[in-house]
Formats: sequence, structure tokens, C-alpha cells
Amino acid sequence: MENKQDKPMLEVKLKKALYGTLQAALLFWKLLYNTLEEQEFKLSKYDQFLANKTINGKQCTIIRHVDNLKITTSKKVKEDIIKQPDEKFRKESH
Repeated sequence: MENKQDKPMLEVKLKKALYGTLQAALLFWKLLYNTLEEQEFKLSKYDQFLANKTINGKQCTIIRHVDNLKITTSKKVKEDIIKQPDEKFRKESH
């Protein structure tokens, strides 16, 4: 295959989303959104990057920025929250 300047090009079809692409970002967001809903977090209708849940009588907030999360809660609760999506993401990526 050649481009418009008759230079050779290589075209490939990926089996998985490539990090840094729009498709990868969308797939990550959908998987994260579904995981948070499964954990009964309430996603803010005003800010799609914010999710809240009361756990053991205390507020837990998750804020997403690109593909990073900030979780504000106790260390124990944070560890429990991280386990479920981490296991799910590992399964989904294989």
C-alpha cells in the first residue's frame, strides 16, 4: 500500500485498543462507568468525572481525570474499592 506521495505505508488492524487513542479512552470510560455503577456509586449529573457513595457512614468520592482516579476515603475502604475494578480490568484486557 502507498500513500498519495507514492511512499510505502504499513496498515495494521489491532485486536485491542491502543493506549492514547480516542477509542481506548472511550473503552476505559465505559468500563469504569459500568464498574462504578456495579459498586452502586452515584455518578454526578453535573460532572461526569465525579462519583459518590456513602460507605460505613462516610462519604467516598472518586474523581476521574483522563485515565487517573483520585479516591477520597479511608485507606481500608480505598483498598476494597480498588480490588474490584483492578480484577475486572485485568480480565477485560486479556
